[in-house]
Amino acid sequence: MAEFVFGPVPSRRLGLSLGVDIIPRKYCTFDCIYCQLGKTTNKEIKRTSFFDRELVIYEIESTLKSGVRTDFITFSGSGEPTLNADLGWLLRKVKAITSVPVAVITNGSLFYDEQVREELMVADLVLPSLDAVSEDIFRYLNRPHIHIELTQIIEGLRSFTQEYKGRVWLEIMMVKHVNDDLEELEKFKKVVETLKIDKIHLNTVKRPPAEEFVEGLEAEDLKRIREFLGERCEVIGKCGSSITSEPTDGWEEKIVEVLRRRPLTVEDVSIITGIPIGKAKAHLKAMEKRGTVQRFCLENTVYYSFRDRR
Repeated sequence: MAEFVFGPVPSRRLGLSLGVDIIPRKYCTFDCIYCQLGKTTNKEIKRTSFFDRELVIYEIESTLKSGVRTDFITFSGSGEPTLNADLGWLLRKVKAITSVPVAVITNGSLFYDEQVREELMVADLVLPSLDAVSEDIFRYLNRPHIHIELTQIIEGLRSFTQEYKGRVWLEIMMVKHVNDDLEELEKFKKVVETLKIDKIHLNTVKRPPAEEFVEGLEAEDLKRIREFLGERCEVIGKCGSSITSEPTDGWEEKIVEVLRRRPLTVEDVSIITGIPIGKAKAHLKAMEKRGTVQRFCLENTVYYSFRDRR
């Protein structure tokens, strides 16, 4: 079973994305109330070389040589990728071995660090998030490390977007009755106007969150916010039906690799493995019976996640 590489997985923004996970599970600078991976167990700001970086590159190169089709190689997964002190080295190595574009999904919390900003310059696409621009909402929604300040994050994002030559897609995770009122949206608008970004992606809670009380926004509310924030803003929709994979051997192992990092629907499993939905549903039920996965329901949609029995 691969330790660092997972997928490709269907992404609403990146098509088929080959994930690279360089962070131990739930090491993060935040403990967001909406996180689909559950609560953060190791809230950190110190950057560390968590793994043998040569092994990470070996896995990526071996996966690419196997002929897998992917639209992006995406550094994301079990925690905040900029916490890995080898990120810059890894990005440069990946760029040297493939022409597949490289993306980094980050919460942007360490952009105050000039070294982090410099390392990310190699990526083709950076997808930072900014869920709040008011200190009280930020503390409630993202539950950051005690030494992280919102002003640092915004200034770091501003500096990075001014220096960076690639594409930047800023994500805002909208949570009902938390960061969706007009006062906060007006503040958002003023802040994002100071950032040199290509797109603003509005997202909302679609997978089982860390806290049960968290609710997502309705489509009409997201549309209203999109119109308010302007032409660069778009709502992240479902994966397109054109995203398909060829049937693969060892698909259960492949699915477990993904489920360790994110919940999946039956449709997701079908796309990732190339097997019919009926067959995917039957296998997931068998995996649930064995205790490998567990099932959740959110807004009439069934999700499966890896059952961590530690």
